Amino acid sequence: MKNSIRIFRLMFLGLTISTILFSSCKKDRIESQEKQINDYQSMNNYFDTKKQQEQEFIIDTAGTAPIVGNQGTKIYAAKDLLMFQNGDSVHWPYTLKLIELYTPKDMIYYQMPTIASGGLLTTGGEVRIRAFKDGQELVLRPTKTWTIEMPNASPLSGMQIYYGQGSSFINWSPNPTGSYTTTSYGYTGQIAALGWTACGKPATVSATTTNYTFTSSVDNLQNVSTFIYFPSAKCLMQVYNQTSGAIPVGENAKIILMGMNSSNDIFYYYNEAPISTSNQISVTLTQVSDASLTAILDAL
Repeated sequence: MKNSIRIFRLMFLGLTISTILFSSCKKDRIESQEKQINDYQSMNNYFDTKKQQEQEFIIDTAGTAPIVGNQGTKIYAAKDLLMFQNGDSVHWPYTLKLIELYTPKDMIYYQMPTIASGGLLTTGGEVRIRAFKDGQELVLRPTKTWTIEMPNASPLSGMQIYYGQGSSFINWSPNPTGSYTTTSYGYTGQIAALGWTACGKPATVSATTTNYTFTSSVDNLQNVSTFIYFPSAKCLMQVYNQTSGAIPVGENAKIILMGMNSSNDIFYYYNEAPISTSNQISVTLTQVSDASLTAILDAL
């Protein structure tokens, strides 16, 4: 009888140990699965290596207008229309600085979507024009304007002058009295403020909208850069915190997500399809070469 009790106790002890070991192994497997989530770092440093460089022009005489940027922007700069922020006049020489963004790729690198108060803008380009004297940023005199021309082989009518407001996130604000005229070169407009300015108009898209929320079972999307480009309407939206703004149902869209791991390997997700009424988009990022990603962005 005592032997039977002893055997029973040994069997019970063995079963208990097996249960503990099984639970421990199961927990290890769960923790291992949780560790398989891919983390990414910010794409900002990568974008900085790709973005259009700011061009500098030293203006030391009246010269012959216009100043022409690498991408074809023409600026009819006039010193007499400039002033220091305290109202003092400007004397030669002074420095003109220019950034030109005419493609979705370049707008992505600068993280400069074409959005005005949450609405999509059809874009004809974005430029930043600044002037400096002795390290101080200059401004245009009140009621004065500079003429600029923006190149476009097929300019659209009804394009307005927009100014970029904000620092971390640019929101485009229309000039209520400013618009572009179309020419054989592209667009011509009179800008009343230096800084970011754009050529655009509210996009003609479906009034029925939805919002996309991006999720993933294998990728942590917190630091992943996400953009939606609408090729027909020529609009670019950036997605923040994995949820888009209002996007038009039925409009063809090119969606791209980009992330970089701690080893500086690049990962992406890309899809082209009409916007559906689905609210959640499940994605999985795959590794891509720098050259291949550049080609994808070139083709947007």
